[in-house]
Amino acid sequence: MTNETLPIIGQRFRGFLPVVVDVETAGFNAQTDALLEIAAIPIVYNEEGQFVPGQAYHAHINPFEGANL
Repeated sequence: MTNETLPIIGQRFRGFLPVVVDVETAGFNAQTDALLEIAAIPIVYNEEGQFVPGQAYHAHINPFEGANL
């Protein structure tokens, strides 16, 4: 798709579309609680111009030493 054929929302963000991000943590305090996993799924257009989830990316994170689990 060119910029001219992108739906309105695609033009709003200069062609960039949203990404859904999910994090799994051991708590709410970044200083003491471990980040355990992070995942991201881009929202893309299919051939019909509908929003669909793109390829998912995820990673397990090794907690820092002394982190609360």
